[in-house]
Amino acid sequence: MEITPLHPDDHDAVGDVFALMHAVRAADAPEGPAPVEQSFRAGLRQKRPGLDVTHYAATDGGAVVGYLGIGLLVGDNPHLAMAELMVHPGHRRRGHGAALLDCYVDHASAHGRTDLTAGTLTAWGDGPRRPTAGVAFLERNGFTLALVNVRRRSRTDALTPETERRLWDRARAASADYDVRTWTGPAPDDLIESICRLDALSRTEVPTGDIALEADAVDVERARAKEAATAAVHQVPVKAAAVHRATGEVAALTDVHAYEDPAATHATQGITIADPAHRGHRLGMLVKLANLRQLRQRFPRVEEVWTENADVNDHMVAINTELGYEAVDALSVYQRRL
Repeated sequence: MEITPLHPDDHDAVGDVFALMHAVRAADAPEGPAPVEQSFRAGLRQKRPGLDVTHYAATDGGAVVGYLGIGLLVGDNPHLAMAELMVHPGHRRRGHGAALLDCYVDHASAHGRTDLTAGTLTAWGDGPRRPTAGVAFLERNGFTLALVNVRRRSRTDALTPETERRLWDRARAASADYDVRTWTGPAPDDLIESICRLDALSRTEVPTGDIALEADAVDVERARAKEAATAAVHQVPVKAAAVHRATGEVAALTDVHAYEDPAATHATQGITIADPAHRGHRLGMLVKLANLRQLRQRFPRVEEVWTENADVNDHMVAINTELGYEAVDALSVYQRRL
């Protein structure tokens, strides 16, 4: 087997890796969201602010049998590396995964990273069963469980009109001092600095288990660069904010990423965060409901939204449950310290 960098100009190799991703999903988690080829191909070319990403393809006898994507945090948290590793279902138990893992360790170590993370899908509750080989593989290679993110999905029409109106009225009654702003694409100029402050808070306010993360130094330039990178990979951020009338500060923010590909019928929930100083006003529910309405209006083809929450994030899980999200499985994140 040979492991080589995956070049975005190699149209056939990229297509083979994308086909591998579909095969892995079909075998391991067919209920999960389908990869979107337009965004995957664009992502191979696009640089991401604060993240150095390298892609590898593993071939055996001319066939693509594995894929490895490595992300190294740049600037903030330079100790951390993350990886996505997959082997074609028809080529497993032949040492390909071990070779890709060795490549990950060598790459991360050569770039001075000491904390390596990798995830594997696991069953959650009464949800569909998931292969256990990923957990055994990571533990056998010195990784320990650091964080469990439960994956949930909700149809965009999960709530009855009566239930949605009741939830909205309750949230609005508790948030009389706040205005709701919604938009798609780049953030409004008058909100961007306040959004940067919340973005930086997200690293310390959202549970990360045993993964050590310090707050990002987020400024307007970096925020705009992130927005440009999102647009370059053919994703559209759909966002809603609660703005405190007295100060003009963004007190809560949520975003969903929809795809430009007209065949994509799912979207992905990003961060939802409320400033600790403004909690207790049902702002999380307020902005998520406002954004759900905007998503249905702007992207009527989107049928379901996928989200991930740490298993210990009881507050956000409660909000999502009220909104109709149902647990499917979990992404168990493992960590190895070099």
